Amino acid sequence: MYKFILTLCFLCLGLTSALAQTNQSSIPKTMSYQAIIRNGSQGLVSNGNVTIRINIIRGSEFGSPVFVETHNAKTNSNGLVTLQIGKGIPDLGVFHNIDWSNGPYFLRTETDPLGGTEFGITSISPILTIPYAMHALRALNADSVKVEKDPLFSSSVASKISSTDTASWNNKLDMELDPVFGGSVAATISLSHIAKWDSAVTIEKDSLFIKSAASTITDTMIRRWDSSIVKEADPLFSAWDKDYDDLINKPKTDGSETKIEAGRNISISGNGTIASPYTISSGASILNSIVDGSNTLSMTIPVSVAVITSNNDSNTDVITLPSVAENGQITYVIINGTDTLTINGILFGAEKKFTYVYANGWHLMSAR
Repeated sequence: MYKFILTLCFLCLGLTSALAQTNQSSIPKTMSYQAIIRNGSQGLVSNGNVTIRINIIRGSEFGSPVFVETHNAKTNSNGLVTLQIGKGIPDLGVFHNIDWSNGPYFLRTETDPLGGTEFGITSISPILTIPYAMHALRALNADSVKVEKDPLFSSSVASKISSTDTASWNNKLDMELDPVFGGSVAATISLSHIAKWDSAVTIEKDSLFIKSAASTITDTMIRRWDSSIVKEADPLFSAWDKDYDDLINKPKTDGSETKIEAGRNISISGNGTIASPYTISSGASILNSIVDGSNTLSMTIPVSVAVITSNNDSNTDVITLPSVAENGQITYVIINGTDTLTINGILFGAEKKFTYVYANGWHLMSAR
C-alpha cells in the first residue's frame, strides 16, 4: 500500500505587510502545495510521474467540493512533488472565484503514484491562513481609495482630468478652430444640411435624358435588374450542352476534302483540294428498255428511274416490276401503237402512259 506524507506551504510569511503595500493584481491567485510520496516499504518514489487531484471542500471534511482540478506532476530525487493550486486541469469551479468568507474550507488530495487515474491515496486537512488573507485583501481594496504616486503622472496634464471633464468630453461637439476652414463655405454646413443631403433625390435636368427611355428607370428597377438571373426559355437550347470542341470527325478545311463519286450507290474515294474540290455527281442510274419480241419484260435490277417502251407489235405486252426496290424508285411505262399492257398482273385498256413509284411497295401514281 502506498503511503502519502502531506506538507502544505502557504507562504504566510510577510503577507500582512504586503497587503498594505501591494495592489491585488500583483498577488498570485494560487496556493503552493508540496507532498512527499513513499511506497509500501517507506521508500521514496523518486523522479516518478504522479497524478494528484485537488479538492477544496466547504463546511466539513465530508462536505461538497466547490473546486476540483487535476495535476500531472513529477517527483524529484527526494520524492517531493510541488504544485500550484489553481493552475491545474480544471474539473469543477474556478479557484479565484471561491468565497473564502463562507468557510470553513478543507483540502482533500487524491493521488495515483503511478501517474494514472486510480487515486488510491487520500489525504484531507483544513485550510487555514492564505485564502482568508486573500479575502481580507479584497475587502481592504474595496474600502480604500487608491492614490496615484507616480511623480511623472502627477506632474502631467492628465492628472488634472476629473470625472466631470470626462463627462463633458463624452457629451461635447467638436469645434473646428482652423481659420482656413472657418473662412470656407464648408464651415457653414450643419448636421441639418448633411441630413438633407443624405435624403435628397437628384433630379436629372438634361433634356435629352428626360426624353429617353432611361429616364423611366427607377431604383426598384435597378435593384431587380441587379438581382435578376436571365434564364434561357428555349427547351432545345437548354438541353444542348455541346460546343464545337465536343464534335468528332470535324470537317477539314485544309483542302483534303473527300470526293463523292457519281452513281446510284454513292462511294467515297480520293481527296479534294482547293484547286480541285470534291464534287457531287448529278447523274443517276436510268434503265431505258423496250419490251422484247416475246412481249414480256421482267425487271430484276432496282434502278432510280426506269423507262419501259412497248415494241408496237399490236400484241399485249406483259411487264413485271421488281419485287424489291428502293423507296423513291420511279418507273415510267409507255405503250406505242395498238399494243395493250398488263403490269404486275393488271390489264390496262386505252391508257398509254403510266407512272409507278415504289414506297414499301409499288404504287400507281397516274395512268392516262
